[in-house]
Amino acid sequence: MAAAGFQIVTGRLEFATEYNARTQRLKMENQDHAAAAWPRVQLLAFRFAFVYLILYYLPFPFGSLPHTVRIAQKYESLWLTLVPWVGKHVLRLSHAIMTSTNCSGDTTYDYVRVLCFLALAFAGSLLWSFLDRSHSNYQRIHQWLRSYVRLSVGAAMLMYAAAKIFLMHFPQPNLYKLLEPLGDYSRMSLLWTFMGASPGYRLFAGCLQMFSGILLFVPRLTTLGALVGLAVFLNIFALNLGYDLPVKLYSLHIILACFFLVLPDARRLVNFFLLNRSVAPSPETALFNYRRANAAALVAQLALGGFLCCLYLYQTHDYEKRTFGMGSRPPFYGIWVVDEFTLGGKVLPPLSTDQTRWQRVVFQFPQKIGIQSMNGSWMRYWLRGDKAKKSLAMGKPDDPKREFEFTFSNPDSWSLTLDGSNGENPIRVKLHRVDETQFALLDRSFHWIDEDAVLVMDEESVCDRVSRMDGTLLAPVKTRALPQ
Repeated sequence: MAAAGFQIVTGRLEFATEYNARTQRLKMENQDHAAAAWPRVQLLAFRFAFVYLILYYLPFPFGSLPHTVRIAQKYESLWLTLVPWVGKHVLRLSHAIMTSTNCSGDTTYDYVRVLCFLALAFAGSLLWSFLDRSHSNYQRIHQWLRSYVRLSVGAAMLMYAAAKIFLMHFPQPNLYKLLEPLGDYSRMSLLWTFMGASPGYRLFAGCLQMFSGILLFVPRLTTLGALVGLAVFLNIFALNLGYDLPVKLYSLHIILACFFLVLPDARRLVNFFLLNRSVAPSPETALFNYRRANAAALVAQLALGGFLCCLYLYQTHDYEKRTFGMGSRPPFYGIWVVDEFTLGGKVLPPLSTDQTRWQRVVFQFPQKIGIQSMNGSWMRYWLRGDKAKKSLAMGKPDDPKREFEFTFSNPDSWSLTLDGSNGENPIRVKLHRVDETQFALLDRSFHWIDEDAVLVMDEESVCDRVSRMDGTLLAPVKTRALPQ
């Protein structure tokens, strides 16, 4: 009797479990049908957005995950073939579309590719509308599209955030920038310099992007993550426009994607923040009909976000270590001022019109050296050094005649003497190193209380900072050489 009773109870529990699961599945299956019918304009707009956003954000996640780079490359190769063909035969451009990789995201190739996306999205939405006239809404498909877009945008946020946190973007101004006149800066170079000159602001911008990216990998925090991303990228887009950075097209698409993610909650946000009305919880549409499948999808999204976050941070940290670490610096790293320049036994005076006499020597990169003449012109040379033999060799890749070989002696780390030849005449150069931290751009740290300087207006009403000493206003010293 006890065994029979146990079987009856077990059977009832199994029936109840199966009944609840079936009820939940039927509830999810009928969710789309229960939703309000969409207007025709909304249906057409969704179909267009679906095709366009999928085309734009593919091949993600391929290329971001291990062992998927080849798939991403094959996808990109299709557009590398199609876009130039469209430019030549459809748009009839007067010049061939270049497909070589560079730092610009605003090339003719990028714009023609977006034009192809728009054309395909328009054609695809019309065909979809003709073939599918039974659906009154796409609630479930919209949820899938929204998930794909937020994961794609979230991954982009994480990548850009890591690049700011670990100096892949906006590193400290290099030695050449410290010597370049402000008037010679391009707008892009000026933006890169002022961002890199403030590690605090760079980290602040990177952490905001990281915060937005993390939020976008959590489904219930999508709207908050999109709002933060919208604020961040509106500022980035304004900087791209104002300083002519060639990432305008991509940053604009991030803004549009964030708008797309916020749009379902737009009315609720207006009611709550602007009209002071109470709002009901947002209805949720599940990705699958089964609760376990939805739970697995949530875990997969969180795992993907955590993996990409760690991956991008590791890659950018490794890049910073290899590019800006102490081990990446060449011997004699720094800016060296020429005190005496002897050519063929004759000491050349420091005339500002002389292009033969050296003015400065910059050791910034391991295998390159920059030499500035007295007239201000710069020459870049390849560099090979051997500290054991105390020798330096430098030259021009395209001019074998312009090669120099030197032996060096440096009594201390702030002075250097080079003895050698340019192949025709002996050369002797005496130099001393400038402490780059004494440049005004790098010299001043953060202060809450500031009483040793004032902000004044010059004759053109431009506000500037000058130092105060003994009641006299003095302009800050640009460079300062350490004592020998």
